[in-house]
This record gives sequence, C-alpha cells and structure tokens, in this order.
Amino acid sequence: EGVRNISLIRRQISQEAVVSTQSTGITDKENIMGFVKAAGIQDVEGLMEFSKGPETRQQLIDNTDEAIASKCFGAPWFTVTNPQSGRTEKFFGHDRVEMLGWVLGKEYKGHHPK
Repeated sequence: EGVRNISLIRRQISQEAVVSTQSTGITDKENIMGFVKAAGIQDVEGLMEFSKGPETRQQLIDNTDEAIASKCFGAPWFTVTNPQSGRTEKFFGHDRVEMLGWVLGKEYKGHHPK
C-alpha cells in the first residue's frame, strides 16, 4: 500500500510540474500534504511512517544508483525501452514526454487527453 501511495503522490507532483506556471516546492510539508490530498490518500499518518522506513530508504538508494549508472543529469529523467525492438532511450525534462510515445511506438495524446 505504501509503495502504491508514494507512486500516486509522485504522479501528482509530476502533474503539478507540467501544468503549473510557478515552481512548486516538493519538500515543503504543506505542498506534500496538498499532493497527498489530491492523490486521494486516506491514511496520511501511515504514509508518513512508511516514507521514513527501511523499504523506502532502500528504494531511494536503488533509484539513485540506477540514475548514476545511467548518467542521469537532471529530473525528471526517463529511461524507456521499446518492448519489440529492445531499443532504449533516455530523456530529461517534462518537455520530452512526447518522445516517450515515439520510443514505445504509441501515439502521445498530451498530458491531459480527453
């Protein structure tokens, strides 16, 4: 449940970064609580405890190691592999999300498709 909730919050943060005209402090507790609320998460205390636990800490270490190995130089950083061809591409920035569809062979319909 904790991993799923963290994923929901990460999605909210990404959406905010795409649609906002201002920089949003993602480490500010008030903003974090806004992301939690927008993600529809009910067990806020459980999530906060999970975020401080060893599973979360290890995931951060693993993600950081993976980013360094892939020569990541910014965020958001995407590593995408086409399932048919096996071709892997790396992208930096929200303005490159459209290219993810190109690598995957899927039509990109925008951040907020109707």
